[in-house]
Amino acid sequence: MKSAQKWIMACIFTVGIIAIIQIQEQDGQTSKLRTVFTQGRDLQIAREFVLAQLPSTWQSELIPVVAMQEQDPMIPTMATYESMQPYENGVIVSYTTQIKVFAREDGIILFTGHTRHTGKTMTVLYNSGDIVTYGFVENFSNLPYTAVSAKDLIAEVKPGSMYVKVERGGKSLDSSAVTEWMKDVLY
Repeated sequence: MKSAQKWIMACIFTVGIIAIIQIQEQDGQTSKLRTVFTQGRDLQIAREFVLAQLPSTWQSELIPVVAMQEQDPMIPTMATYESMQPYENGVIVSYTTQIKVFAREDGIILFTGHTRHTGKTMTVLYNSGDIVTYGFVENFSNLPYTAVSAKDLIAEVKPGSMYVKVERGGKSLDSSAVTEWMKDVLY
């Protein structure tokens, strides 16, 4: 009986949260409650807690996996955009050819799905603390809560435009800082 009560309470709680988010987003703005669940701050805090519990002499064991493929030099990277303009706390970057989006560094994928303002979207929390959202992508290569390594293929973008938002320290970078951030992407 107690198990059934827990499930009922969990369902009521979930429906309540969804209802609150829907009510808050009726005017077209993003709910603060939604950002709590999608930004992964709790995931980052949990990771730091687990790392603090490991002994200081602990060494991670390297396990060889499948060798990564070299990027095809004929497929341009994110840094080869045609134009850029501000949009929804990020930027819209235009491309005339298909591009592949690679993970900038090690991290974890927090969200993959469809949003109202950026279409098919992926959010990645990198180990540096940067939270990067890629929108208007064509294909995802990973599911949410999947760890990615530097240079892993994470998405593909058809010719057209892609949304990029970089959050550092809880604040979105402006378009000139995003331009510099994209120049640092070497693959």
